[in-house]
Amino acid sequence: MLRKFVTLILLLLCLQVLAIAQQPAKKELTIVRTISPPKIDGRLNDEIWKNIVPATDFIQVNPYNGNPATFNSEVKIVYDDNAIYVGAMMYDPNPDSILTELSERDDIGMTDYFGIYFDCFNDYLTSYGFYVTASGVQIDIKNTEAYGEEESWDAVWKSEVQIVENGWIAELKIPYSALRFPRQEKQVWGLQIYRVIMRYRENGSWNFIDREVDGINNQAGILKGIEEIKPPLRLSFVPYVSGYLEKSPETKKWGYSYNFGLDVKYGLNESFTLDMTLVPDFGQVQSDDEIYNLSPFEVYYDEKRPFFQEGTELFDKGNIFYTRRIGSQPDGYYNVHDSIDEGESLIENPQNTQLINATKISGKTRKKLGVGLFNAITSNTWAVAQNDITGEKRKILTESWTNYNMLVLDQALKNNSFVSFYNTNVSAPDNSYSANVTGTEFKLANKSNIYAVRGQGILSQKYNKGLKPELGYTYIANFGKISGNFQFELNHEVVSNTYDPNDMGFLRRNNSVEESVDFRYNIYKPFGIFLDMFNKLWFSYQSLYSPNIFTSFDFGYSVRGRFKNFLTAWMGARLSPMDTYDYFEPRVDGRYYIVPPNYRLRLGLSPDYRKKFVVDMRGSIAFSKRYDQKGYSLSVGPRFRVNDKLMFVFNLGYYFGGNDIGYVTDTLNAANKDVIIFGKRNVGTWENIFETNYKFTNKSSLAFRLRHYWITVQYKDYFDLMEDGNLDPSDYNELNDISFNSFNIDMFYTWNFAPGSELIVAWKNSINTLRQAAIVDDILQDIETDYFKNLNNTLSSPATNSFSIRFLYYLDYQYLKGKRR
Repeated sequence: MLRKFVTLILLLLCLQVLAIAQQPAKKELTIVRTISPPKIDGRLNDEIWKNIVPATDFIQVNPYNGNPATFNSEVKIVYDDNAIYVGAMMYDPNPDSILTELSERDDIGMTDYFGIYFDCFNDYLTSYGFYVTASGVQIDIKNTEAYGEEESWDAVWKSEVQIVENGWIAELKIPYSALRFPRQEKQVWGLQIYRVIMRYRENGSWNFIDREVDGINNQAGILKGIEEIKPPLRLSFVPYVSGYLEKSPETKKWGYSYNFGLDVKYGLNESFTLDMTLVPDFGQVQSDDEIYNLSPFEVYYDEKRPFFQEGTELFDKGNIFYTRRIGSQPDGYYNVHDSIDEGESLIENPQNTQLINATKISGKTRKKLGVGLFNAITSNTWAVAQNDITGEKRKILTESWTNYNMLVLDQALKNNSFVSFYNTNVSAPDNSYSANVTGTEFKLANKSNIYAVRGQGILSQKYNKGLKPELGYTYIANFGKISGNFQFELNHEVVSNTYDPNDMGFLRRNNSVEESVDFRYNIYKPFGIFLDMFNKLWFSYQSLYSPNIFTSFDFGYSVRGRFKNFLTAWMGARLSPMDTYDYFEPRVDGRYYIVPPNYRLRLGLSPDYRKKFVVDMRGSIAFSKRYDQKGYSLSVGPRFRVNDKLMFVFNLGYYFGGNDIGYVTDTLNAANKDVIIFGKRNVGTWENIFETNYKFTNKSSLAFRLRHYWITVQYKDYFDLMEDGNLDPSDYNELNDISFNSFNIDMFYTWNFAPGSELIVAWKNSINTLRQAAIVDDILQDIETDYFKNLNNTLSSPATNSFSIRFLYYLDYQYLKGKRR
């Protein structure tokens, strides 16, 4: 039996080696210099295009990986001292069938599109992508090996498209200021070109991309012929001015304000760039999807401020760079009420600290060492108290000025591998406080990019004047098979009980040790009724770091398949067959709650978005016998595309947790021991989102988003948490039922009136209400449980309204220099 097993393993390895040996060689395209650059008009009638050898013979990535593309494409590229020029002819026998939905910039939509990527160091780590849709919308993307596509990256470039009788044309001018490349006489770049025929949901690439192979940049072709070009002086300014008209429930009158500031981008050399924002204004970002948090863990909110979204992929290491910490709520925001004297009123209490400036320096050396430096400073934040009689005002410091810093060194290695070192530091000198986090991580893949070893180690340090430094650490060791149909991953992760990167990073919980393994079997080529299918089976065993005590064992299975009618369906199951020991829900060190065995199942369907009207559906069920717990969720998402300019999207979601068990409060009894109260409760959550977007042109649009979140928590029984983790009926009988609403409207009109320049007009409306059941004059005032009555009460509550206008203008040094000449 052992001999047969060994023989089978050897056979599989031989087949794997044979598959690698049969991988096609990379395509090469040699381009030429032009002294008469083409006019970017989407016509391809310039003399230069006539004798250029095109890139052709595209191969499908999806749906039939490896098959020739349905229609032919010819892509011609030339260059001069200033830019790369691309002329693409996408042949199509039925040009009236080309999908041309309009969308906002950086959003592809349901349309045909063309894209080209340049890996200027040809090291597979970073490539710059430029897409243009058949309706003329620009999308630019930075693709990194470690973190995938970064859609927030923006560049300034030109493009024009035109639908013609035998297909459609895309013409692009990509200035060298949009790229980073080494200063050397002859350039050799990675090159990949894409064409998507949306009515067939077909994505084709110039150089073959094998979906069974890990990575995208490493499967690009080669671009040669670029010689004697010099990286230009990359210097641009984006000054802005903004004005606000605002009213909040705390104020009786409308107030107004204005801001002005500047963003600067400067190329320190051919490979390194400095980005700086001075006195930034982020008042026009989309509102957070706020929730009511019943868990013991912090809620993670996505970063939506443009400066902290763009060009930060190099800093995205080890979860120690969570930019929402910068300019966040002051530490003393809630404690300020303790500083209010009798006869005083609090008239100002800023919810966020003021960011003075932020700077990023990033780039890569000739030896493929990526270097990133980030620094940001927030100013002192003051609340203001006013004497009720004299009107005298005094300031109360809620957070002192703070400096945030991060350094990253990221060395590219052979075989799509890397090793990184990074450090963050948060310093509040006036408080004699600093926090330092230092880490390293690596990925080492074998030559065929089939197997990889990954590792990570991070040390956190906190220093408070007069106190002993607090040290903590975490490390991860990982080994897996990363390519092919069958893949697996073995993972060991340790987080010490004192590890805390949260001054500048994000960690939901520490004090844990996890051993996990997962097996994946992916089918990338069509079979039966499926286009592709992805399967995953996983197991997880967890314990505390200190003391070393078992906490949980879970396993699960998930499958996602795409049918040949482009309907996508998925299913996932998670099973916890043993008691789980939860040391976090009690909120008291050393205490734990025994979570009984529980089981969860989730399902989902997503139809073909090419249709005018589709409905996404998601659902889940969960149950546990011991406390008769039953939960379910249902989400319905109809989408209606009226035409190429107007679209409506709804998302109607409801979650119900029946007999949910959770923490309520804790007190000290007569013996000075903790008494922890748990409750059995019904939790109902509605989240309804309505979005619509009208595109006037490919440079002008109006977006509207409305979200209503409503949660009710109704308690049925209370328990004392016993020392052994079980629950015992309690005589506690306080009222804790709550109803929380978050209602937001965000409406933005955006006009990209010139490359890199825009005008934004915004209206933001916000209502938050929290009501708790109470007894007033011996009468129970319960929470509202009827949806429409609750909605009416919410809309009748005081709201915060903000109207704003913001004007940004892009100024490029090279353009201004040429214009002056």
